[in-house]
Amino acid sequence: MNTLTISQIFSNFSYYQENYLSILADQSQYQIPVEEAYVDVWPLGHRQLSLGDLLQLWFSQKWLIDVPCRLRQEHKDGGCKTPLHRQQDLYLYQLAGSALSGSNRSKVWSLSEQKVLSVELDSALKYYCFQKGSNRINLSDTQLIRALHSAI
Repeated sequence: MNTLTISQIFSNFSYYQENYLSILADQSQYQIPVEEAYVDVWPLGHRQLSLGDLLQLWFSQKWLIDVPCRLRQEHKDGGCKTPLHRQQDLYLYQLAGSALSGSNRSKVWSLSEQKVLSVELDSALKYYCFQKGSNRINLSDTQLIRALHSAI
C-alpha cells in the first residue's frame, strides 16, 4: 500500500473532495497511510491517521481550524508564538500534546500558502475527542445485520 504525503493530498484536493464518499466506503482507499499524520496526546496515546480519517475530519469541519491559534516559530530557545486566524484555510493533520495541560505542537496545511505550518491550538483534548468521535467502526456485514436486528 502506498503512503501519501500531505502535499500530495492537497495537490489533488479537488479529487478528494469529489470522491470523498466513495473513498470512505472503500476500505482499501480509506486505510491508505498518510506520512506524518497522527494524534499523540498524553496520556491518551498515539494513533496513526489514514486518508479516510483525515478526509472525514476535514470535510466534517472538525479539523478545519477556523478559530484563532498561535503560529509557532521554531527556534532553539523555544521560539515565539504569534496569533493566527484564518477562515477555511488551515487543515489539521498532526496533533501532539497533553490532554491535561492542553499545550500542543500541531501541524496544519495552509491552503493559501500551500505549505505546512506549525501551530498551537486552543486545546489538544478537544481535537483528540473530535478524532475519537469520528473513528471508523469496522464491522463485517454479518455483524452489522446482527446489530441492526437487535436494535429493532
